[in-house]
Amino acid sequence: MERYFHRSMLFKCLLVLVLQTIPKLIPAQSIVPGESIFDTTGYVEYLPGNLPIVISVPHGGYLQPLDIPRRNCSGCVYNRDLFTQELARSIIDDFVATTGCYPHVIINLLHRNRFDANRSIETAADGDPTVEDAYHSYHAFIDLAKAQVETDYGRGLFLDLHGHAHTIQRVELGYRLSRSQLQQTDSQLNQATLIEESSIRTLVGDNLQALSHAELLRGSTSLGTLLEDQGFRAVPSRQDPFPIGSEAYFSGGYNTGRHSSENGGRIDGIQIECNQDIRFDETTREKFADSLTLSINEYLQLHYFDQYQSNYCGLTTQTSEESKPERITVFPNPARDQINLNTPTVPLQLTIQNHLGQKVRSLSWKGGPIDIQDLPSGFYLISIRKNKEWISTQPLIKH
Repeated sequence: MERYFHRSMLFKCLLVLVLQTIPKLIPAQSIVPGESIFDTTGYVEYLPGNLPIVISVPHGGYLQPLDIPRRNCSGCVYNRDLFTQELARSIIDDFVATTGCYPHVIINLLHRNRFDANRSIETAADGDPTVEDAYHSYHAFIDLAKAQVETDYGRGLFLDLHGHAHTIQRVELGYRLSRSQLQQTDSQLNQATLIEESSIRTLVGDNLQALSHAELLRGSTSLGTLLEDQGFRAVPSRQDPFPIGSEAYFSGGYNTGRHSSENGGRIDGIQIECNQDIRFDETTREKFADSLTLSINEYLQLHYFDQYQSNYCGLTTQTSEESKPERITVFPNPARDQINLNTPTVPLQLTIQNHLGQKVRSLSWKGGPIDIQDLPSGFYLISIRKNKEWISTQPLIKH
Protein backbone atom coordinates (compact mmCIF):
# COMPACT_ATOMS: atom_id res chain seq x y z
CA MET A 1 0.00 0.00 0.00
CA GLU A 2 2.95 2.33 0.58
CA ARG A 3 3.75 2.53 -3.13
CA TYR A 4 0.10 3.24 -3.99
CA PHE A 5 -0.01 5.91 -1.27
CA HIS A 6 2.97 7.69 -2.81
CA ARG A 7 1.39 7.59 -6.26
CA SER A 8 -1.88 8.91 -4.84
CA MET A 9 0.00 11.76 -3.19
CA LEU A 10 1.73 12.53 -6.50
CA PHE A 11 -1.67 12.68 -8.20
CA LYS A 12 -2.98 15.01 -5.50
CA CYS A 13 0.04 17.25 -5.97
CA LEU A 14 -0.51 17.21 -9.73
CA LEU A 15 -4.17 18.19 -9.31
CA VAL A 16 -3.24 21.03 -6.94
CA LEU A 17 -0.72 22.30 -9.49
CA VAL A 18 -3.30 22.14 -12.27
CA LEU A 19 -5.90 23.87 -10.14
CA GLN A 20 -3.41 26.61 -9.23
CA THR A 21 -2.67 27.09 -12.92
CA ILE A 22 -6.30 27.26 -14.05
CA PRO A 23 -8.12 28.46 -10.91
CA LYS A 24 -10.87 29.96 -13.03
CA LEU A 25 -11.89 26.46 -14.11
CA ILE A 26 -11.45 24.13 -11.15
CA PRO A 27 -11.37 24.98 -7.42
CA ALA A 28 -8.92 23.21 -5.11
CA GLN A 29 -10.59 20.18 -3.54
CA SER A 30 -9.39 17.00 -1.88
CA ILE A 31 -9.15 13.80 -3.93
CA VAL A 32 -10.92 10.71 -2.62
CA PRO A 33 -11.98 7.85 -4.94
CA GLY A 34 -15.73 8.00 -5.49
CA GLU A 35 -16.19 11.48 -3.97
CA SER A 36 -17.33 14.17 -6.39
CA ILE A 37 -15.23 17.13 -7.48
CA PHE A 38 -16.90 20.01 -9.34
CA ASP A 39 -15.34 22.70 -11.49
CA THR A 40 -16.09 26.32 -10.61
CA THR A 41 -18.93 26.55 -13.12
CA GLY A 42 -20.64 23.73 -11.19
CA TYR A 43 -21.51 22.05 -14.48
CA VAL A 44 -18.78 19.37 -14.64
CA GLU A 45 -18.53 16.57 -12.09
CA TYR A 46 -15.47 14.36 -11.68
CA LEU A 47 -15.60 11.23 -9.53
CA PRO A 48 -11.95 10.12 -9.13
CA GLY A 49 -11.17 6.43 -9.28
CA ASN A 50 -8.45 3.88 -8.63
CA LEU A 51 -9.17 1.42 -11.46
CA PRO A 52 -7.65 1.54 -14.99
CA ILE A 53 -11.00 2.74 -16.36
CA VAL A 54 -12.12 6.26 -17.35
CA ILE A 55 -15.82 6.75 -18.18
CA SER A 56 -17.09 9.93 -19.83
CA VAL A 57 -20.79 10.91 -19.88
CA PRO A 58 -21.05 13.85 -22.28
CA HIS A 59 -24.80 14.01 -23.02
CA GLY A 60 -26.57 13.00 -19.81
CA GLY A 61 -27.00 16.42 -18.21
CA TYR A 62 -30.29 18.00 -17.18
CA LEU A 63 -29.39 21.59 -16.29
CA GLN A 64 -30.70 24.42 -18.50
CA PRO A 65 -29.74 27.65 -16.70
CA LEU A 66 -31.44 30.74 -18.09
CA ASP A 67 -28.18 32.73 -18.10
CA ILE A 68 -26.66 30.30 -20.62
CA PRO A 69 -28.30 30.55 -24.05
CA ARG A 70 -29.19 27.55 -26.15
CA ARG A 71 -26.53 26.66 -28.67
CA ASN A 72 -27.48 27.87 -32.13
CA CYS A 73 -25.09 26.35 -34.64
CA SER A 74 -25.43 24.70 -38.00
CA GLY A 75 -25.81 20.94 -37.61
CA CYS A 76 -26.06 21.10 -33.83
CA VAL A 77 -27.80 18.20 -32.05
CA TYR A 78 -29.77 19.15 -28.93
CA ASN A 79 -31.35 15.92 -27.65
CA ARG A 80 -29.84 14.62 -24.43
CA ASP A 81 -29.00 10.93 -24.02
CA LEU A 82 -31.73 9.97 -21.57
CA PHE A 83 -30.68 8.02 -18.46
CA THR A 84 -26.98 7.79 -19.38
CA GLN A 85 -26.06 9.74 -16.24
CA GLU A 86 -28.15 7.36 -14.16
CA LEU A 87 -26.57 4.41 -15.95
CA ALA A 88 -23.07 5.70 -15.20
CA ARG A 89 -23.84 6.08 -11.50
CA SER A 90 -25.21 2.52 -11.43
CA ILE A 91 -22.02 1.33 -13.12
CA ILE A 92 -19.96 3.01 -10.37
CA ASP A 93 -22.02 1.21 -7.73
CA ASP A 94 -21.53 -2.12 -9.51
CA PHE A 95 -17.77 -1.66 -9.75
CA VAL A 96 -17.62 -0.91 -6.03
CA ALA A 97 -19.79 -3.94 -5.23
CA THR A 98 -17.72 -6.19 -7.51
CA THR A 99 -14.19 -4.92 -6.92
CA GLY A 100 -14.23 -2.63 -3.89
CA CYS A 101 -12.69 -0.01 -6.23
CA TYR A 102 -13.82 2.92 -8.36
CA PRO A 103 -13.60 3.82 -12.06
CA HIS A 104 -12.83 7.42 -12.93
CA VAL A 105 -16.05 9.09 -14.13
CA ILE A 106 -16.54 12.53 -15.70
CA ILE A 107 -20.10 13.83 -16.19
CA ASN A 108 -21.41 16.87 -18.05
CA LEU A 109 -24.33 18.15 -15.94
CA LEU A 110 -25.54 20.68 -18.53
CA HIS A 111 -28.24 19.79 -21.01
CA ARG A 112 -26.94 19.13 -24.49
CA ASN A 113 -28.77 22.19 -25.80
CA ARG A 114 -26.32 24.24 -23.68
CA PHE A 115 -23.14 22.13 -23.89
CA ASP A 116 -22.22 19.24 -26.16
CA ALA A 117 -19.14 17.71 -24.51
CA ASN A 118 -18.51 15.39 -27.46
CA ARG A 119 -17.58 18.08 -29.98
CA SER A 120 -14.76 20.54 -30.61
CA ILE A 121 -15.05 23.69 -28.54
CA GLU A 122 -16.56 25.79 -31.35
CA THR A 123 -19.62 23.55 -31.63
CA ALA A 124 -19.57 22.36 -28.01
CA ALA A 125 -19.90 25.82 -26.46
CA ASP A 126 -21.08 28.00 -29.38
CA GLY A 127 -18.97 30.88 -28.06
CA ASP A 128 -20.48 31.09 -24.56
CA PRO A 129 -17.63 31.84 -22.09
CA THR A 130 -19.13 29.87 -19.20
CA VAL A 131 -19.61 26.81 -21.38
CA GLU A 132 -16.09 27.21 -22.73
CA ASP A 133 -14.83 27.08 -19.14
CA ALA A 134 -16.89 23.93 -18.56
CA TYR A 135 -15.47 22.46 -21.78
CA HIS A 136 -11.89 23.00 -20.65
CA SER A 137 -12.69 21.53 -17.22
CA TYR A 138 -14.36 18.49 -18.74
CA HIS A 139 -11.38 17.52 -20.87
CA ALA A 140 -8.83 18.53 -18.21
CA PHE A 141 -10.54 16.10 -15.81
CA ILE A 142 -10.36 13.33 -18.42
CA ASP A 143 -6.67 14.07 -18.99
CA LEU A 144 -6.00 13.99 -15.24
CA ALA A 145 -7.83 10.68 -14.91
CA LYS A 146 -5.87 9.21 -17.82
CA ALA A 147 -2.58 10.42 -16.34
CA GLN A 148 -3.47 8.75 -13.02
CA VAL A 149 -4.35 5.49 -14.80
CA GLU A 150 -1.03 5.52 -16.62
CA THR A 151 0.81 6.27 -13.37
CA ASP A 152 -0.89 3.38 -11.54
CA TYR A 153 -1.23 0.78 -14.29
CA GLY A 154 0.80 1.87 -17.29
CA ARG A 155 -2.25 1.56 -19.52
CA GLY A 156 -6.03 1.56 -19.40
CA LEU A 157 -9.41 1.97 -21.08
CA PHE A 158 -11.49 5.08 -21.86
CA LEU A 159 -15.24 4.56 -22.38
CA ASP A 160 -17.51 7.29 -23.77
CA LEU A 161 -21.06 6.48 -22.66
CA HIS A 162 -24.00 7.43 -24.91
CA GLY A 163 -27.56 6.53 -25.81
CA HIS A 164 -29.01 6.02 -29.29
CA ALA A 165 -32.54 5.97 -30.72
CA HIS A 166 -31.90 3.63 -33.65
CA THR A 167 -34.58 1.10 -34.54
CA ILE A 168 -32.44 -1.98 -33.87
CA GLN A 169 -32.28 -2.50 -30.12
CA ARG A 170 -28.64 -3.37 -29.55
CA VAL A 171 -25.54 -1.82 -28.02
CA GLU A 172 -23.32 -0.15 -30.61
CA LEU A 173 -19.60 -0.18 -29.83
CA GLY A 174 -17.62 2.50 -31.66
CA TYR A 175 -13.94 2.03 -32.44
CA ARG A 176 -13.64 5.02 -34.81
CA LEU A 177 -14.23 2.66 -37.73
CA SER A 178 -17.16 3.30 -40.05
CA ARG A 179 -19.95 0.89 -40.85
CA SER A 180 -18.41 0.18 -44.26
CA GLN A 181 -15.01 -0.47 -42.72
CA LEU A 182 -16.49 -2.99 -40.25
CA GLN A 183 -18.17 -4.71 -43.20
CA GLN A 184 -14.76 -5.62 -44.58
CA THR A 185 -13.12 -9.02 -44.11
CA ASP A 186 -10.94 -9.87 -41.13
CA SER A 187 -7.83 -9.72 -43.30
CA GLN A 188 -8.75 -6.21 -44.43
CA LEU A 189 -9.44 -5.10 -40.85
CA ASN A 190 -5.99 -6.39 -39.90
CA GLN A 191 -4.24 -4.14 -42.39
CA ALA A 192 -2.08 -1.38 -40.92
CA THR A 193 -4.12 1.42 -42.51
CA LEU A 194 -7.28 0.45 -40.58
CA ILE A 195 -5.42 -0.34 -37.36
CA GLU A 196 -3.99 3.19 -37.42
CA GLU A 197 -7.56 4.57 -37.48
CA SER A 198 -8.72 2.39 -34.59
CA SER A 199 -9.37 3.68 -31.07
CA ILE A 200 -7.82 0.47 -29.69
CA ARG A 201 -4.70 0.89 -31.78
CA THR A 202 -2.29 0.35 -28.87
CA LEU A 203 -4.16 -2.74 -27.66
CA VAL A 204 -3.82 -4.32 -31.11
CA GLY A 205 -0.05 -4.15 -30.81
CA ASP A 206 0.07 -5.17 -27.15
CA ASN A 207 -2.53 -7.60 -25.78
CA LEU A 208 -2.13 -10.68 -23.60
CA GLN A 209 -3.39 -13.18 -26.16
CA ALA A 210 -1.64 -11.59 -29.16
CA LEU A 211 -5.03 -11.26 -30.88
CA SER A 212 -5.49 -9.49 -34.18
CA HIS A 213 -7.46 -6.28 -34.71
CA ALA A 214 -10.43 -8.19 -36.13
CA GLU A 215 -10.44 -10.62 -33.19
CA LEU A 216 -10.41 -7.74 -30.70
CA LEU A 217 -13.30 -6.08 -32.56
CA ARG A 218 -15.59 -9.10 -33.03
CA GLY A 219 -13.89 -12.24 -31.82
CA SER A 220 -14.87 -14.54 -28.99
CA THR A 221 -13.34 -12.26 -26.33
CA SER A 222 -14.27 -8.87 -27.82
CA LEU A 223 -16.28 -6.51 -25.62
CA GLY A 224 -19.31 -6.97 -27.87
CA THR A 225 -19.20 -10.75 -27.55
CA LEU A 226 -18.78 -10.53 -23.77
CA LEU A 227 -21.95 -8.40 -23.66
CA GLU A 228 -23.76 -10.86 -25.94
CA ASP A 229 -22.76 -13.65 -23.56
CA GLN A 230 -24.43 -11.62 -20.78
CA GLY A 231 -27.67 -11.51 -22.80
CA PHE A 232 -27.37 -8.05 -24.42
CA ARG A 233 -27.17 -7.65 -28.18
CA ALA A 234 -24.05 -5.81 -29.35
CA VAL A 235 -22.35 -4.86 -32.60
CA PRO A 236 -19.59 -5.59 -33.50
CA SER A 237 -19.43 -9.01 -31.85
CA ARG A 238 -19.06 -12.64 -32.86
CA GLN A 239 -22.85 -12.93 -33.01
CA ASP A 240 -23.36 -9.62 -34.85
CA PRO A 241 -20.04 -8.83 -36.57
CA PHE A 242 -21.03 -5.61 -38.38
CA PRO A 243 -24.03 -3.44 -39.28
CA ILE A 244 -25.63 -4.90 -42.41
CA GLY A 245 -26.19 -2.73 -45.47
CA SER A 246 -27.16 0.77 -44.39
CA GLU A 247 -28.18 -0.09 -40.81
CA ALA A 248 -27.69 2.88 -38.48
CA TYR A 249 -24.49 2.77 -36.46
CA PHE A 250 -22.41 5.23 -34.41
CA SER A 251 -18.71 4.64 -34.99
CA GLY A 252 -17.26 6.86 -32.25
CA GLY A 253 -17.02 10.62 -32.05
CA TYR A 254 -14.79 13.47 -30.90
CA ASN A 255 -14.11 12.19 -27.38
CA THR A 256 -13.21 8.68 -28.50
CA GLY A 257 -10.81 10.12 -31.05
CA ARG A 258 -9.26 12.65 -28.69
CA HIS A 259 -8.85 10.47 -25.62
CA SER A 260 -8.02 7.06 -27.13
CA SER A 261 -4.87 5.48 -28.52
CA GLU A 262 -5.92 6.37 -32.06
CA ASN A 263 -3.40 9.19 -31.82
CA GLY A 264 -0.93 7.28 -29.66
CA GLY A 265 -0.59 6.77 -25.92
CA ARG A 266 -1.52 3.85 -23.66
CA ILE A 267 -5.22 4.54 -23.11
CA ASP A 268 -7.48 2.73 -25.59
CA GLY A 269 -11.02 3.93 -26.17
CA ILE A 270 -14.48 2.62 -27.05
CA GLN A 271 -17.71 4.58 -27.54
CA ILE A 272 -20.63 2.71 -25.94
CA GLU A 273 -24.01 3.57 -27.48
CA CYS A 274 -26.85 2.09 -25.41
CA ASN A 275 -30.27 1.42 -26.95
CA GLN A 276 -33.51 2.73 -25.48
CA ASP A 277 -34.77 -0.64 -24.23
CA ILE A 278 -31.71 -0.81 -21.98
CA ARG A 279 -31.91 2.76 -20.70
CA PHE A 280 -35.61 3.51 -20.27
CA ASP A 281 -36.62 0.64 -18.00
CA GLU A 282 -34.99 0.96 -14.57
CA THR A 283 -34.82 -2.80 -13.92
CA THR A 284 -33.24 -3.49 -17.31
CA ARG A 285 -30.89 -0.53 -16.87
CA GLU A 286 -29.65 -1.88 -13.55
CA LYS A 287 -29.18 -5.32 -15.05
CA PHE A 288 -27.25 -3.89 -17.98
CA ALA A 289 -25.02 -1.83 -15.65
CA ASP A 290 -24.14 -5.03 -13.81
CA SER A 291 -23.51 -6.92 -17.06
CA LEU A 292 -21.39 -4.13 -18.53
CA THR A 293 -19.31 -3.96 -15.34
CA LEU A 294 -18.69 -7.72 -15.45
CA SER A 295 -17.84 -7.53 -19.16
CA ILE A 296 -15.36 -4.67 -18.68
CA ASN A 297 -13.66 -6.50 -15.82
CA GLU A 298 -13.35 -9.63 -17.94
CA TYR A 299 -12.12 -7.60 -20.92
CA LEU A 300 -9.32 -6.09 -18.82
CA GLN A 301 -8.39 -9.50 -17.42
CA LEU A 302 -8.27 -11.12 -20.87
CA HIS A 303 -6.41 -8.41 -22.73
CA TYR A 304 -4.61 -6.04 -20.33
CA PHE A 305 -3.69 -7.51 -16.93
CA ASP A 306 -3.63 -11.25 -16.25
CA GLN A 307 -3.77 -10.65 -12.48
CA TYR A 308 -6.49 -8.02 -12.65
CA GLN A 309 -9.48 -9.97 -11.30
CA SER A 310 -7.51 -11.27 -8.33
CA ASN A 311 -6.26 -7.79 -7.38
CA TYR A 312 -8.31 -5.02 -9.05
CA CYS A 313 -7.03 -1.70 -7.68
CA GLY A 314 -4.60 -3.67 -5.49
CA LEU A 315 -2.79 -4.51 -8.70
CA THR A 316 -1.09 -1.12 -8.50
CA THR A 317 0.77 -2.19 -5.36
CA GLN A 318 1.74 -5.66 -6.57
CA THR A 319 2.93 -5.09 -10.12
CA SER A 320 6.66 -5.75 -10.38
CA GLU A 321 8.91 -2.80 -11.06
CA GLU A 322 10.32 -4.61 -14.09
CA SER A 323 6.93 -4.71 -15.80
CA LYS A 324 6.19 -1.01 -15.31
CA PRO A 325 6.98 1.74 -17.78
CA GLU A 326 10.34 3.41 -17.30
CA ARG A 327 10.09 6.03 -14.56
CA ILE A 328 10.91 9.42 -16.05
CA THR A 329 10.06 12.76 -14.50
CA VAL A 330 10.18 16.27 -15.85
CA PHE A 331 11.95 18.92 -13.78
CA PRO A 332 11.59 21.62 -12.67
CA ASN A 333 7.83 21.31 -12.52
CA PRO A 334 6.23 23.87 -12.52
CA ALA A 335 8.67 25.51 -14.94
CA ARG A 336 9.11 28.88 -16.62
CA ASP A 337 11.85 28.80 -19.23
CA GLN A 338 13.39 25.32 -19.41
CA ILE A 339 12.72 21.70 -18.45
CA ASN A 340 14.85 18.58 -18.31
CA LEU A 341 14.35 14.82 -17.92
CA ASN A 342 15.90 12.70 -15.17
CA THR A 343 16.96 9.79 -17.36
CA PRO A 344 20.21 8.72 -19.01
CA THR A 345 18.24 7.18 -21.89
CA VAL A 346 18.80 8.99 -25.19
CA PRO A 347 17.57 9.71 -27.73
CA LEU A 348 13.89 10.02 -26.83
CA GLN A 349 11.00 11.34 -28.89
CA LEU A 350 8.79 13.87 -27.07
CA THR A 351 5.32 15.10 -27.96
CA ILE A 352 3.84 17.97 -25.95
CA GLN A 353 0.06 18.48 -25.88
CA ASN A 354 -1.84 21.36 -24.31
CA HIS A 355 -4.93 21.00 -22.10
CA LEU A 356 -7.09 20.90 -25.24
CA GLY A 357 -5.27 17.80 -26.46
CA GLN A 358 -3.61 19.76 -29.27
CA LYS A 359 -0.02 18.90 -30.17
CA VAL A 360 2.13 22.00 -29.65
CA ARG A 361 5.62 20.55 -30.01
CA SER A 362 7.42 17.41 -31.22
CA LEU A 363 11.15 16.94 -30.79
CA SER A 364 13.94 14.42 -30.46
CA TRP A 365 15.64 14.80 -27.08
CA LYS A 366 19.32 13.91 -26.84
CA GLY A 367 19.95 15.28 -23.38
CA GLY A 368 20.17 18.74 -21.88
CA PRO A 369 17.54 21.40 -21.18
CA ILE A 370 14.47 21.96 -23.36
CA ASP A 371 13.46 25.56 -24.03
CA ILE A 372 9.75 26.17 -23.32
CA GLN A 373 9.74 29.97 -23.16
CA ASP A 374 7.42 30.18 -26.17
CA LEU A 375 4.72 27.99 -24.59
CA PRO A 376 1.80 29.86 -23.02
CA SER A 377 1.20 29.33 -19.31
CA GLY A 378 -0.95 26.29 -18.61
CA PHE A 379 -1.19 22.53 -18.17
CA TYR A 380 0.55 20.18 -20.62
CA LEU A 381 1.09 16.46 -21.08
CA ILE A 382 4.42 15.20 -22.43
CA SER A 383 4.36 11.79 -24.16
CA ILE A 384 7.78 10.14 -24.20
CA ARG A 385 8.78 7.43 -26.66
CA LYS A 386 11.93 5.36 -27.17
CA ASN A 387 12.38 3.88 -30.64
CA LYS A 388 8.74 4.88 -31.37
CA GLU A 389 7.47 2.84 -28.39
CA TRP A 390 5.61 4.70 -25.64
CA ILE A 391 7.39 4.55 -22.28
CA SER A 392 5.90 7.38 -20.20
CA THR A 393 3.47 10.30 -20.05
CA GLN A 394 4.32 13.21 -17.76
CA PRO A 395 2.33 16.31 -16.76
CA LEU A 396 3.91 19.75 -16.98
CA ILE A 397 2.83 23.06 -15.47
CA LYS A 398 4.16 26.10 -17.36
CA HIS A 399 4.16 29.43 -15.49
